[in-house]
Formats: sequence, structure tokens, C-alpha cells
Amino acid sequence: MAAELRRWRATGAASVQPDDWPEALPIGDDGLGLDSMEQLGALGALAETFCLDDALLGREPPRIVGEWIDWIMLGQDATNGRMTVRTSGSTGSPKSCAHATVDLLDEAAFLATQLAGRRRVVALVPAHHLYGIIWTALLPAVLDVPVVVRTIGTPLDLTAGDLVVAVPDQWRAIVRLTRCFPADVVGVSSAGPLDDRLAADLLAVGLTRLIDIYGSSETSGIALRDLPATAYALLPRWQLIPSGTAEGHGTDEWQLRDARGGHHDLPDHIERIGDRSLRPIGRRDGAVQVGGHNVWPGRIADRLRAIDGVADAAVRLHVDGRLKAFIVPDDDDCDADELRGRIDRAAADQLTGPERPKSIRFGDMLPRDAMGKLCDWG
Repeated sequence: MAAELRRWRATGAASVQPDDWPEALPIGDDGLGLDSMEQLGALGALAETFCLDDALLGREPPRIVGEWIDWIMLGQDATNGRMTVRTSGSTGSPKSCAHATVDLLDEAAFLATQLAGRRRVVALVPAHHLYGIIWTALLPAVLDVPVVVRTIGTPLDLTAGDLVVAVPDQWRAIVRLTRCFPADVVGVSSAGPLDDRLAADLLAVGLTRLIDIYGSSETSGIALRDLPATAYALLPRWQLIPSGTAEGHGTDEWQLRDARGGHHDLPDHIERIGDRSLRPIGRRDGAVQVGGHNVWPGRIADRLRAIDGVADAAVRLHVDGRLKAFIVPDDDDCDADELRGRIDRAAADQLTGPERPKSIRFGDMLPRDAMGKLCDWG
């Protein structure tokens, strides 16, 4: 609900922070300050997230935070519990992904068996995305440990027994800001590929253990690896099975089968390693991850080609984790600075932050290899 309030109100964060929301806190003027339309919006957001309907509401609308919680818990009992999360929607519309609550609880219970000795969870990710739900809400409840919320750029105040939950971009910032970790601090990363060199640097400055989670909004966690291992071990819920289109399409065509026999597509082509391990080798849908968001370089290149003065464009993931663009001007005598400014303005208007190329190179033609295929550039 704090995230919804920030989205609704151009002024930014809610006046009361979510870790200060006791159950008796009024929703209206004397507490969170939600007006009647915001209260309706809040009910809608909760209903979508927890698969609720108004038949479970009381005769009067909820007046305090605890009545929101009561409604959620009634819905979990009545429907056997489902939760819905949304994909990032970096391009196109966000996609809703529903999960049985029992599956998320089972995942948290398994992860708890792998994390003995944790005394706190230090959360750098929001708790309303699936990664945060499992690692900063359900897992701490299973472990019976407190959660503290931290922000990069302020002191993390880590101590022995901490489990730090972050995404790769945050880990990249942490390793630059940290000279040495305290003893017995474990890290976990998800929502994008974790570079092996970055992982090695984190372990070199004293992180006791670093776990990388492979998954998606559609599946939740699929597999994990303990760095420096390169292969991911499947979580107990999953089995790898040949895809229905595997014949004649190579050895990387695999699907997931869950404990109920349901089939699920993997977000990547994979290399299968034994019965219970895998290694991702490339996105199926052409998407790459930038700051934990899926972005589609091909679609972004199409947008760039529509800008006046651009004859052709290619977009790729840079080694720094951001996007880069190669631009072919439609005029050999064009002013590169002027065209760059036009591109920057169009990107600011039409693209989200993760979609905007952070570096632009100009040339007479797109780089291609001896086979005539697009290739990378320096």
C-alpha cells in the first residue's frame, strides 16, 4: 500500500512509513490520510494482489489497517490462498502472474533450511515484488527473524548473522562502498544475472556466502547457485522435462514441471547439467535485464529508427549492465551532437529509465560479422 500511495501522489512517499503502520492505525484523516477515492483504490489493489472480492468485506468499509489485514486473511482461507504479482512492464503492459500461496510458503520453507544461523534480514528490495515477497516477508516469518529496510547511499549497519537481499545493480554499488564486510554476512541476489566477477569481488571483501536465485515473475524461484558455482540447482518443486518442440531443436529445449504435474516455460534457453542442475544460455524472448527490469533491445532500436535523422540503429547490453546504441545517421554531414540531443530527448519522452541507452556510438553502417550478421561493437 505504501507503493500504491507513492504512485498515486506526485509528492512522493506516504506521510507514515509502512514499518510504522500498527493495525489500529486509521486509514483516513487521522492516520494514513487516504481520501475516499484513495481508499477505493486501496481496496482494488489489495483485491488484485490477494485475489479477493467484496463478498468478504464487512457491512462498513475498512477503517483501520487491521481491517485490511482481516480481509486478506479471510480471502486466503476462503480461496485456499493465491497471490498475484505483475511483471515490470518495461515495454508493453505489465502481465499479471498468480501463485498459490502454499507454493510460495513451501519455497520459503525450503530456503530456510539453507540459511541456518541468520539473525536478521536486511531488505534492499521492495516487499511487494515476488522476490521481495519470498525473501523479505515469507522467509523472515519462517526463520522468525526481524526485517530491517535499508537504502543504498545510507549506512547498511550490517552485523554478524545478517542476510542481505538485493539485486545485481545494488550489489555493484555495495562492493564499491564497502571496504570489508563484518563476519558471517550472507548475501542473496535475483531479478537479473549476477556477474561472476562481481560475485568474486564481493566474496573477496568478506561476504561469507553469496546465493544467486534464478527465476521469474511467472514461476517464482526456479533454481539457486552458491557462488562461485556456475550451475544452478533446481528447487525441490521443479523437474526439467523435454519441451514438446525439443525434437530437432537442439539440447536446450526444456520445460519445467511442477509437483502437481503442471508445465511451465523457462524464461531462457538452458544447458541441462545432470538431472537437477541447469545453466541459462540466453533469453527466449530476446529480452535482457537492466536494473531488474526486462527490456527488449529490438523494440528500442525500432523506436530509435523512427527519430528524425536516424537511418538505422542497433541496441545491445553494455558490459556495465546498461544499454548502448549504435546509430547510423541518414546524412553523412549530420551534426553528431545535435542528433545525440534529439535522440536523448526522444528517449526521455518515449522510453522508461531502464530502456534508455546510456552510451551512443555513430557510424556509417551497423557492425556486422563475416556472415553478414549484426555483431557487437567496442
